[in-house]
Amino acid sequence: MPKKVVLFEQSHSEMLSIKDQDFSEFINLLKSLTLKIITNENKNLTNQQLQRVDILVIGNPIDDYFSNIEIKNIINFVRDGGRLLLISEYGGDYLQKTNLNDITGKNFGIYFQKNIVKQNNSINQNCSSIISIQNFQKHQITKQLREIVISGTCSLLLKKESNPLLYLNESWTEIYNGSNEQWSKENENMKQIISASAEYGRGKVVAIGDIDIFSNDSNIGLNCLDNRKFVLNLISWLLEPVKESDVTLWALNQLGTIQIELKRVNNKINNIIETMTILEHRISALEEEKDDAEIEKRLVEEELSEF
Repeated sequence: MPKKVVLFEQSHSEMLSIKDQDFSEFINLLKSLTLKIITNENKNLTNQQLQRVDILVIGNPIDDYFSNIEIKNIINFVRDGGRLLLISEYGGDYLQKTNLNDITGKNFGIYFQKNIVKQNNSINQNCSSIISIQNFQKHQITKQLREIVISGTCSLLLKKESNPLLYLNESWTEIYNGSNEQWSKENENMKQIISASAEYGRGKVVAIGDIDIFSNDSNIGLNCLDNRKFVLNLISWLLEPVKESDVTLWALNQLGTIQIELKRVNNKINNIIETMTILEHRISALEEEKDDAEIEKRLVEEELSEF
């Protein structure tokens, strides 16, 4: 069988570059799984490119934005059976100056928040942004995990059918204020989601708010605790096909959503028609009043002319 192809998007100044030695162990891990690695550099993602790809990796773009056409191509790629791994960093789109949420939000129900997650624990005496995760949603990706370490992550907001994978209970977030260039504490002791998954059509999506877990860093990277196991599980899950029953259910849900949207649009059209009808009646009434006024004016003029 031909090798599965992993495409690393590199044309939007992505931090995760296969040429960066800091991520060499992640690249070697993919190669050990007999995956073929290719890159997209200096050009927009096209449907033709993505047709020969199994997994698309977008590793934290910086100071660059995906075009509407690229976003549409990525959504179609996933719907038709492609796999997507999306990676952000602390501050999300706001601080990284990009638009990953335009890809993940409306269709997959995953939003990268413009914050940083912090936690007090035994491993971050000097840096509270290094977090220890021991809470895992039951999923194939989190199977046999006991503890992973992540540093400098944003949290995720989930909607629709997306599923949390990694989360913290006792933690807080800080949000960046661009006006004074300071971080201010916000949500305390709230559940913070760090990674999530979704199925869309025949495809799959995994999103995570931290890139360091894919690095060679021994304290927060691939070889720290169960980090490697998490990444292996992630790749394995992405490569597995979506169940046909799940695809059928997704299609039915899409039809239901379309019907609701059509009903909403139809209601708007009916409201517009009703409003136009009321306006027409008012205009007709005004015209009748105007005609009556003209008649009365002529009668008065005729009476005056007799004197």
